Amino acid sequence: MRRFVVFALLVALVVGLGPLVADAQSTLAEIKKRDKLIVGVKTDFPPFGSIDATGKNVGFDVEVAYEFAKAMLGDPNKIELVSVTSGNRIPYLQSGKIDIIIATVTVTDERKKVVEFSDPYFLSGELLLVPKASTINDVKDLNGKKVAIIQGSISDADLAELAPQATRLKYGKVTEAVLAVKAGHADAFAQDDILILKLAKENPDMRAAGKPFYPRPYGIAVRKGDVEFNNWVNTLLKKMRADGTYDRIWKKHVGEFESQLIKP
Repeated sequence: MRRFVVFALLVALVVGLGPLVADAQSTLAEIKKRDKLIVGVKTDFPPFGSIDATGKNVGFDVEVAYEFAKAMLGDPNKIELVSVTSGNRIPYLQSGKIDIIIATVTVTDERKKVVEFSDPYFLSGELLLVPKASTINDVKDLNGKKVAIIQGSISDADLAELAPQATRLKYGKVTEAVLAVKAGHADAFAQDDILILKLAKENPDMRAAGKPFYPRPYGIAVRKGDVEFNNWVNTLLKKMRADGTYDRIWKKHVGEFESQLIKP
C-alpha cells in the first residue's frame, strides 16, 4: 500500500510538472504562432536600453532584440518591447509575461539555477559614480559611506563583501539612484562600468571613480529548461559576429568607450 501511495504521488508530480516542461520546450513554436517576439529590455540603462526624445526604445540590447525578431519572424517590427528592471526581469520571464530577457543580465551561478543563459555577448565590471569633488576614488573608500544600488542587481552582494561597513541604499531605477547622489542622500552609485561611464559623460557635475571590479559577462536569458530556444539564440549570436552585425551594434552604442572595455 505504501509503495502504491508513493508511486501515485510521483505520477501526480510528473503530471503536474508536465505542462511546465512542455511550455519551456515549445517557446519557439509559440512565438512563431503568435507572430510576435516579446522581449524584456531596460529603459533606464543607456547605452543598452533607454527611451529617446521621441519616445522610442533605443540602445545596444534593443538593436539585438530587433535582430532576433528579424531572424525569427522575417520582420524586425514583429516585436513587443516590455520595460523591465533588475528586480522584475526574471519574474517576468518565469511568469510568461516575456519570452526572453535582453537586458544587461550579468551571468552568476545563482541566476543559472533559475534561467538558461546564452553565450556571453558583453563583459562588464562595476564602477562608482560620485560627485566631482568627492574624496571617493575606490571601492575601499566606501566604508562608512552611503552607496546607492539598484534593487536586484549584483552590486548588493559585491559591496557587502568589498565594503561591508558601507550603507547600501536600494532604488528601483537608475534615475532615482543618480538623483540620490546629486541630492546628497547617497555618497556614490555603484553599477556596471558601461552605465557609469555613460552617466559621467552626460552629467558634468559627476565622475566615474575607481577601477572596474568583478568583471562578469552579460547573457541573454530564457526560461529554465528551454534548451531549444537557448541553442537558437547562441546560433544567431555566432552568425551576428560572423557577418559583422555585432561589430556594427558595438561601435554604434559603446564604441566611444572601447578603450575602457573588454570585448568578449
